[in-house]
Amino acid sequence: MPKKIRKQCYELTPSDLSSWPAWEFARDEEGESGQDEATVRPYAFSDALDPADGMFIVAATFWLADGTTEHGFVTPAPSGTDNLGTIQPQIVTEKGQVGFWLGRCPPDTKRAYETLGREAPSVFPIRFESTVPLIGPKVTGTLLGFLCLESDFKTVRTIQ
Repeated sequence: MPKKIRKQCYELTPSDLSSWPAWEFARDEEGESGQDEATVRPYAFSDALDPADGMFIVAATFWLADGTTEHGFVTPAPSGTDNLGTIQPQIVTEKGQVGFWLGRCPPDTKRAYETLGREAPSVFPIRFESTVPLIGPKVTGTLLGFLCLESDFKTVRTIQ
């Protein structure tokens, strides 16, 4: 495995995911200069990746409402959860990334649609599925819009 490749997860490109479909969060290196909780490194595995071995992001395919296929990544959970706050699906394009789980931050829908090169009706709903072989089920789901928490931290609002 290439030990010297380190990137911030929000800087991954389509080429990065094509070259290395699995990336491990470098949590053991957080104290090193220029690295933090968002630092990832390529992860080599043989037959299937075990989400219980660490915290990973893995390549995924996304199908937009208009039938367009996009690529990106998801975070597989060791428990096989389908909670979007854990899975954190991201589409990765040459223009940048589009995230759908936003915590308490409101979405910048204009930027997101520009990055995708589409209008809202052609984007949602989005289906997604991990493409890396996993021990356990594939990570799958459907996105009806951008998801953000209300001020009570319990209610999730969907915005298109």
